Amino acid sequence: MADLQISEALAKRLEGLARQENQPVEVVLSAMIEKREAEQVDPAKVRQFRAKLYRIAREYWQQAGDQERLALTDADLDEQFWLIDHEGIPRLKADQGKVELPPDPLEALIGLIDTDATDLSSTVRETIQK
Repeated sequence: MADLQISEALAKRLEGLARQENQPVEVVLSAMIEKREAEQVDPAKVRQFRAKLYRIAREYWQQAGDQERLALTDADLDEQFWLIDHEGIPRLKADQGKVELPPDPLEALIGLIDTDATDLSSTVRETIQK
């Protein structure tokens, strides 16, 4: 077991947290470390996901002969990449407003549910009035 020297103020804060949680200080510290480690994994997963998207985009641009977009670095794409559309075409933020994406199926579903016949707020009001 190793000894760790910390300031008295920090020790009191840790002991206070441990008392609040009814846990030993070691358990509280361990939980803090685990939380910090878990938070660090998420950016790594995002980076892996972006790398896959960028690989797909570069393969498309290679086939399409788009040398300008093919020359973009990962750092450039971090700033400029938007999405891969429904046709498999990688789009940059500069394409927003120029490209018409298909309607969102969730919006269509909401449109089917939210009609005059199924307006739940009026149904509730009618029930209350009775």
